[in-house]
Amino acid sequence: MIYAGMVLVTALVTGLFWYGFFYWRERALLNRLQDMISQAEKGELLRKAISEEKVSLLENSLKRYLDDSQLAKENQQRQKDVIQGLISDISHQTLTPVSNLKIYAELLAEETPGDSEIADTILEQTEKLDFLIQSLVKLSRMENGIIAVHPERAQVWELFERLRGEYGKKAEEKRISLKVEKTCLKADFDLKWTTEALGNILDNAVKYTEDGGNIVVRAQEYSFFVRIDVADDGIGIDEEEIPKIFSRFYRSFSVSDRPGVGIGLYLAREIVQAQKGYIRVSSKAGEGTVFSVFLPNCANVSIL
Repeated sequence: MIYAGMVLVTALVTGLFWYGFFYWRERALLNRLQDMISQAEKGELLRKAISEEKVSLLENSLKRYLDDSQLAKENQQRQKDVIQGLISDISHQTLTPVSNLKIYAELLAEETPGDSEIADTILEQTEKLDFLIQSLVKLSRMENGIIAVHPERAQVWELFERLRGEYGKKAEEKRISLKVEKTCLKADFDLKWTTEALGNILDNAVKYTEDGGNIVVRAQEYSFFVRIDVADDGIGIDEEEIPKIFSRFYRSFSVSDRPGVGIGLYLAREIVQAQKGYIRVSSKAGEGTVFSVFLPNCANVSIL
C-alpha cells in the first residue's frame, strides 16, 4: 500500500515537473514569436540564426517568413526610389524641349499668318505630348505613393469656381453653354487633386460635346456623400464601353479622330478612390453622359 502511494506521488511529481517544463518552454516560445512579430512591425527584426530543433520549427518558419517579408518591403522601397528618380529625370529633361517646341510653333504661326495650318498642327501635337508626359508623371507618382491626397473639409463651390475658371474659355470657344450651379455644400476632399480629377472629366465633356451643346456641373447632398455631376448632351458612350473607359490608355474607335490620350479618366478614378470616394457613369450613345463623383461627407457620419 505504501509502495503504491509512493509510486503515485512519484508519478504525480514527475507529471507536474514535465508539465511545468513544457508549459514554460511553450510560454518562452510564444513570447519569442510575439517579439519577432513586434520587431517586424517596427521594421527592427534582426536577421539572426535560430535553432533547428524540432521545438523551434514554428519559430524558424515564422522567422524565415518575416525575413522574406522585410526583404520584399526593402526591395519595394528601393524600386520606388528608383522610379521616383526616373520620374524626376523625365519631368526635368522634357520640360525645356516641350516648352521650346511650343514657342517655335507660336513664332511660326505669327510668321505665316495666312497659312498657319502646319504651325497649328505642331502646336496641337506639342500640347498633346506635354499633357501626356505630365499625366504619366502624376500617375506614376500617385501609384508609387510619392504623391498622396490630403482630404479636408472644404466648400464645393470653391472647387466649381476653379473648374469654371480653367475650362470656361475652352467651352466658350466651341459655343458650349457651361452652367455651374451655385451650391453651399461642403465635403471632405483634397482641393488640388479633386480639381485635377473633375477637370479631366469636364475636359472630356467639352471635348466630346458638339459645338453649341450644353454642360451642367451641379452638386447634391446624400447621407454620407456629396454627389457632383458633370452632365453633357454630347455624343454619349455605348453601354458596353462604359466599364472600359476608366482603363489606362483606353480610347473608343468612335472618338479616334478627336484629341486625347486615354489617361484622364483613369487618373480621375485613382484620385477619387484615394479619397474613399467613387465615380458612376450613366450614358446613352447620341444623347449625352453624366459622370457622378461621390465625395465623402464625414460631417454626416455619426459614431454609434
